[in-house]
Amino acid sequence: MSDEQAVQLQRDGNIGIAIVSRPPVNAIDVAARRGLIDAIDAFERDDAIAAVVICCKGKTFFSGADMAEFDTGIAAPTYRETLVRLEQCRKPVVAVMHGTVLGGGLEVAMACHWRVAREGTALGLPEISLGVIPGAGGTQRLPRLVGMSVALDMLISGSAISAERAEAVGLIDGCFTGDPLIEGIAMARKLVADGGGVRRTCDTNLPRDALDPVLFDEVLVRYKKSLQGRTTQKLLVDALQAVTENSFEQGLDVEAALSQSAVATRESAALRHAFFAERKCAKIPTSLGTAAARPVRAAAVIGAGTMGSGITIALLSARLPVVLVDANPAALARGLDMVSGHFQSAGAKGRMTADAVAETLGRLQTADDLAAVREADLVVEAVFEDLALKQSLVADLDKLLPAHAIIASNTSSLSIAEIAKGANHPERVLGMHFFSPANVMRLVEVIRGERSSIEAIETAMAVVRSMRKIGVLAGDAFGFIGNKMMLDGYFREAEQLLLEGATPAQIDCAMEAFGFAMGPCRVNDLGGMDVGAAVREQLFKRESRLDPYCVVSNRLAELGRLGQKTGAGFYRYESGARGGVEDPEVSLIIQQLAAERGIAQRAIDEREIIERCVLQLINVGAGILSQKVAYRASDIDVVWLAGYGFPRYLGGPMFYADTLGLDHVAQRIRHYHDLHGHYWTPAPLIQELAQRGSSFQQLDA
Repeated sequence: MSDEQAVQLQRDGNIGIAIVSRPPVNAIDVAARRGLIDAIDAFERDDAIAAVVICCKGKTFFSGADMAEFDTGIAAPTYRETLVRLEQCRKPVVAVMHGTVLGGGLEVAMACHWRVAREGTALGLPEISLGVIPGAGGTQRLPRLVGMSVALDMLISGSAISAERAEAVGLIDGCFTGDPLIEGIAMARKLVADGGGVRRTCDTNLPRDALDPVLFDEVLVRYKKSLQGRTTQKLLVDALQAVTENSFEQGLDVEAALSQSAVATRESAALRHAFFAERKCAKIPTSLGTAAARPVRAAAVIGAGTMGSGITIALLSARLPVVLVDANPAALARGLDMVSGHFQSAGAKGRMTADAVAETLGRLQTADDLAAVREADLVVEAVFEDLALKQSLVADLDKLLPAHAIIASNTSSLSIAEIAKGANHPERVLGMHFFSPANVMRLVEVIRGERSSIEAIETAMAVVRSMRKIGVLAGDAFGFIGNKMMLDGYFREAEQLLLEGATPAQIDCAMEAFGFAMGPCRVNDLGGMDVGAAVREQLFKRESRLDPYCVVSNRLAELGRLGQKTGAGFYRYESGARGGVEDPEVSLIIQQLAAERGIAQRAIDEREIIERCVLQLINVGAGILSQKVAYRASDIDVVWLAGYGFPRYLGGPMFYADTLGLDHVAQRIRHYHDLHGHYWTPAPLIQELAQRGSSFQQLDA
């Protein structure tokens, strides 16, 4: 779209109208900023215009800033220049909002003199999620409108509030239900008739709670868990303190300096990388071919266990009719209870209306026979992780389903090519690896089997998006992206450290200090030692690994120490408590395993634990990138951010490697190779990129 079309000027009697059109989400780019200034200039010169309305075409008012400008720089007119011009207009300016009004979009509205929003509009300043702070006056105008308490909560949480809540706290002047343009003109006419003139936010008196220092501490404590390891919140507090200590113009200067400081941090770079990586992973590499996704009007899930029931909830939430099938009546009943209980709970908590709950559950059918899935366009099998069982089931589904239907296996590690062997149409078989709990976790690895068609892949990715999840395409190697890196990298190294003398608690505390919510030993206890043992059993049917390879977990599983569910794993759990305590018996087991292998135990510090576990993640990640199991380094980052709890403010393992410098990464891997041998050989890709002075980001580009 040309700059001339960015903002269209109209008039309705004595009301000037600026209609912004920057599809698809009306991001505020340089053309929109220039158009707004030109509109104010034109309407201010026209003596016949008494008031100005600003609204946007499409599904939303300004949704936020043009993210590309983080890298290209902000061209004139800047946000500050644009918003000051809006605020200083001599005629009343009305912002008429709908859709999702975030970041710069809300800053534009706050610079206008009057603000209204359609019911259901979401308004917020989520910049903290990108490691930045508002830079167009958001920290200076928001507390002047809503008070410091509400402003601080909105800015630190980054959460949007509803139009109704926005009206209650004074952020907007009213809600409406009709067409934004019509409602905006009506409000402007009323302002003119009632003598409601210019009302500049910058001139608003500060609220009484503006100087309360206790308030800052209370809000920071409230969000302490979500802000662990973060620094942006400190800059936000500094910007808000400037509201009470400076003039408005000086406050804008302070905010601008703090905003520039935030953008320059590694934290912000990492969070912005994560933001773009999650959008990039939806694009299938053109080298694999191109095809349109098939329509999916009905789905089915085979297996009513915890995973199958969670997948059913996710598909129902995507507004699809779903048939849940299980030959075991008791299992089917439990699955139905879980699904219906989920939506009934949502209704009881006010997240869904009673009608919505009834409509959703009305799309669910259950059956104990495969024949019930004949009309499905997509069938997801979620039966026990056994190759022969999955092969048999897929072969039966292939004979039963119409030619267009897609068969997806929810496997965490098994070969899709092997699972599809018994099918006459292996091109419609692929993997959809959901993460538990499937209705909560956002990540789905979509696995491309040897003969999976691009049409089937695009369809699966489209279904993932409809569930509001993140789909990442992966190749058909054991463990795909995430589990291969976890098993061959993270868990393997954690167990090696155990054999060398680190305790489970030392390793867990070190990795939690790095930024993981749970360390690897606690993760194993939570998931169940038998689960990992079963996965490794499948691995050894296909591939070999040199000893020692997860020998501690295997021994604990053999002894029946399966984790929380048996009261003992790496830790001991008293009376079903989720928090474990260290167990001397585990130390003896580990010492015996180390002695059998001639491994001398020693004291190991936190720095070494973190470095070795993270370097192994990076090294294995580079290997699967070379093998095209992952198609982009950023896809690996998305998998580990969305599925495995890698700290988001570090950007993912491959981005983190870039921040360390690949020459440094290669050097440290060679250092550990000299000490520990075979599996510490640097991945060829790391060495190649390091020698070129390149990075994973540059490789992706």
